[in-house]
Amino acid sequence: MNEEKPNVATKPSMRLGLYMRRNFFAGLIVMMPFLFTFLIVRWFVLFIDTRVVPLVPNQVSQFALDHIGIDPVREIPGVSIIIFFVATMILGIFARGLIGAWILGRIERILHRMPLLPKIYSTTKQIFATLFQPDPDKKIAFRKAVLVQYPRKGCWTIGFLTADNIAEVSQKTNNSQMRVIFVPTTPNPTSGFILFFPKDETIDLDMKVEDAVKMVFSFGIVQPSARVLEKASIQPKRQPKR
Repeated sequence: MNEEKPNVATKPSMRLGLYMRRNFFAGLIVMMPFLFTFLIVRWFVLFIDTRVVPLVPNQVSQFALDHIGIDPVREIPGVSIIIFFVATMILGIFARGLIGAWILGRIERILHRMPLLPKIYSTTKQIFATLFQPDPDKKIAFRKAVLVQYPRKGCWTIGFLTADNIAEVSQKTNNSQMRVIFVPTTPNPTSGFILFFPKDETIDLDMKVEDAVKMVFSFGIVQPSARVLEKASIQPKRQPKR
């Protein structure tokens, strides 16, 4: 019985194809993060430029042309970001002062007298105040990564702690302490569900919020470093009540 010999002529081509495919994907892994970073930064710079440049008076541009021969605001990309940063910081200094706080209070009173605007303004202000000016007296940091059973018992998912010990919800549900957990969707972690869990049914994770977001965004492919996992294995976690 004649055994069929392998086609040695196809082996070099198969190896060449495998070699090219591996190097192509390796190149993608190296190139795509740089490309996406460049595109995001470029979009942000153009976004700020198109909104800041029209606010700069023409007299300023003419003064720059007369003295240095160039209009940096309109001819150099990214200068508007510096202007935006400085203007925002000056506004923050003014708002924290006595006169600025009084003026801001008067403006807010006017807004609250208009239809629809109070809800939009108050909600937006509360969100940004929570994100960028967290309460240092809270024992649990804002947006702590936690583990909860969702959408059913025995099925675990990553959530983020947004508020702790909601008194009214705890009272109405006959639980000693209720937590507000934001459960994000994949691959877009900016959308999701706000769920209320008893504290003893949540498990605090050792991983950073950034690592948890990366896991959600990458379908679980990008995981925390081994050092974080080792730390989590050393410290035993309490089991939630079933």
